[in-house]
Amino acid sequence: MNWIESEETEIEKTVEEWLRANLPANWIAAIDTDDAVGLRESRELLDVADWWERLGDARWYVSTWPEQYGGLGFDSRRAAAVNNVLRRYKVPRSDNPLGNNVSQALLRWGTEEQRQRYLPGIAHQREIWVQLFSEPGAGSDLAGLSTRAVRDGDIWVVHGQKVWSSWAHEANFGILLARTDTEIPKHQGLSIFIVDMSSSGVVVRPLRQITGESFFNEVFLDDVTVPDAMRIGELGGGWRIASSLLNYERGAVIGGGSAAPSMGVGRTIDALIRHYAPVEDALERQRIATAYTRDRITVWTRQRHEAERRAGRSVGNESSILKLFHSQSNQALQTLSIDLEGINGIAYQEGDDWAATTAYGFLRVRSATIAGGTSEIQRNIIGENVLGLPREPSTDRDLPWSQVPRS
Repeated sequence: MNWIESEETEIEKTVEEWLRANLPANWIAAIDTDDAVGLRESRELLDVADWWERLGDARWYVSTWPEQYGGLGFDSRRAAAVNNVLRRYKVPRSDNPLGNNVSQALLRWGTEEQRQRYLPGIAHQREIWVQLFSEPGAGSDLAGLSTRAVRDGDIWVVHGQKVWSSWAHEANFGILLARTDTEIPKHQGLSIFIVDMSSSGVVVRPLRQITGESFFNEVFLDDVTVPDAMRIGELGGGWRIASSLLNYERGAVIGGGSAAPSMGVGRTIDALIRHYAPVEDALERQRIATAYTRDRITVWTRQRHEAERRAGRSVGNESSILKLFHSQSNQALQTLSIDLEGINGIAYQEGDDWAATTAYGFLRVRSATIAGGTSEIQRNIIGENVLGLPREPSTDRDLPWSQVPRS
């Protein structure tokens, strides 16, 4: 064993000792005996708020952050050792899915005051965040957004509408991309702000999804005042920050786990094989083999991706390749799962947890080719930045935004 492996082993041992000392005894017993029912019961009894505080204090959740902001200063290799153990013990790691995105923006572009104010709330899950980017008329063409921030001394007055804003109905703060200059090309006139979601003029309307849930929302901003001190980065630098965050989000979407890491729901290929084997139908066996192959390709490609990050390379266009491949593979996998279940996957008896979860995964994964950037946008990125194909024709890229025709 070399010194790197030894260090990782020591980290994993330390994290495991902490977990066994801090998790409920019945949780540990369920993990040790692979008791899925016992683990589910333990989850229901867990004091989540207390857990977030202890996890934040221990710094495992944000181990890559600098020590002065509540992290451990770990590189991605040592952080991976931490996360391996957290996954093994199946612990809740975040109740704030977009907090990590925001923390990257604050650590890279935020002021010291912003970091001191907002990072502790993210590390301890005390404050929920929402990303206010997409609009009804600016989804794929995000740079064409219309939400305006007009300066009035030391404050900005914001007008506009956002949509598909996940967890906005629970969020304390939003990270907002708004137009601050209409007389220059659309990519150059954007800035990033922190918005208090309890501010006067902020109205959130949940959107019901096909699964029956409502964690997507419309957000209306009418005369919302934002202090200039809540601007992240330089004026007009919003597009660069937003692009970086979206790239980071794609990297998170393709992160750890197998088969369905980004969703947290849906069947894995391993679970399907265990549940349905042996499968008599030759075509279904072929689909299972294809799904297994695509899952292995995803895992190995993700491992190469992580190895490059550990070597010091930032997340690049490879995240678009893997995001595109993974989201389509996962949709195919969840379709396979409901086909294997047959009519019971559509009309199941109450209490049939397997069929209910199978149906939910099939419905929930419909968004996989939209969330984190649509498959069409990923193909554009791959075509232009990886394959070197010509950029799609655009008549408005260099025009001042005020001169661009809009509906």
